[in-house]
Amino acid sequence: MIVMEKFLPQKNQTQITFSFFFLLFFFIGCEQEVVVEEVVEEEQFAISDLIQQKSYWEGSNNEFEETFILNDEGNIKLKENDSAFSGYIKIKARNGTITAMKSYTGGYPDGDFFEWYENGKLKIKSQYKMGEKHGYFYIWTQKGDVYSQRYFQNDLEDFGRFENEGAAASGKSLASLELEEWEGTGSEFYIKFAGDPKRGGTLHIRETEELYTGVITALDDSGNKEAVLRYSNGKYDGRISKWNQDGDLWHEAEYSRGELVQITLKNGKPFNPNEIIDLSENPEKVSLLFEE
Repeated sequence: MIVMEKFLPQKNQTQITFSFFFLLFFFIGCEQEVVVEEVVEEEQFAISDLIQQKSYWEGSNNEFEETFILNDEGNIKLKENDSAFSGYIKIKARNGTITAMKSYTGGYPDGDFFEWYENGKLKIKSQYKMGEKHGYFYIWTQKGDVYSQRYFQNDLEDFGRFENEGAAASGKSLASLELEEWEGTGSEFYIKFAGDPKRGGTLHIRETEELYTGVITALDDSGNKEAVLRYSNGKYDGRISKWNQDGDLWHEAEYSRGELVQITLKNGKPFNPNEIIDLSENPEKVSLLFEE
C-alpha cells in the first residue's frame, strides 16, 4: 500500500503534466498577444496611414497653381477650403511625362521631392522632415553632371559630407551652364532668352536675367541650321555665321565685345578685305552686315 501511495498511476501523471504546460503556454501566449497589440497601437507612421489618410493629386503645372497655394517657406494649402494639404503630388507635362513629384504632411514638405528635365533625366532630388531640410539635396545638369550636392540634418547643413559641392562651385548659375551651348528654333529662343544684340541691345537669360555668354545655334522650323551666334556678356563676341534657305553659308563676320571687326563672307561670297567695315567711326554701318 505504501508503494502505491508514493507513485501515482502513469495516466494521472501525464494528465497533470499536460495541464500544467497547457496553462503555461496559454498565459505566455496571452502575454505575447498583448505585446503585439501595444506595438501596433504605438506605430505612428503605419502603412494604413499612407493609404487611407494621405491624398493623391495629379495634374499639369497650371492645374497645380489653380489648386494649391504655396507660401515662401514651401508650405502648401488647398485653395478650395484654405486647409493644409497632406498627400502626394505628381505634376505632368503636356506630353504626359512626369516633371515633378512632391510629398506633404499637414501642409509641410515631408519626404522625397523629385524634379525631371524635359528629356526625362532627373534634375533635383531633395528630402524633408516636417518642413525642415533633412537628408540629401542633389541637382544635376541635363547632361547628368552634378551641379550641387549637399546634406542637411534638421535644417542644418553638414559641410563635411562631400569633398566638393559640384559645378556650382564655379559661381555660375545652373541656367547659365545649361545654356552655354544652346540649339533651337526662333520660338524656343524667345522662351529662353530676351534682348537683341544686333539692334544695340544685350541678350540675357530670361529665367535669371543674367547677361548671356555662350554659343547659340539657331534652327528653322524644319530643323535646318540658320545661324551660329557667339556671345560674351550679352554681346556678339567671336564669329557670327548665317546660312540661307538652301543650306549654304551666306554671311560671316567677326565681332569683339559687341563691336564688328570685319566681314569675311557676304551674300555667299568672300568679302573684299578692302571693304572691311570699321564701326568705331560710324556704328550705323552695322546695317550693312544684314543686307541681302
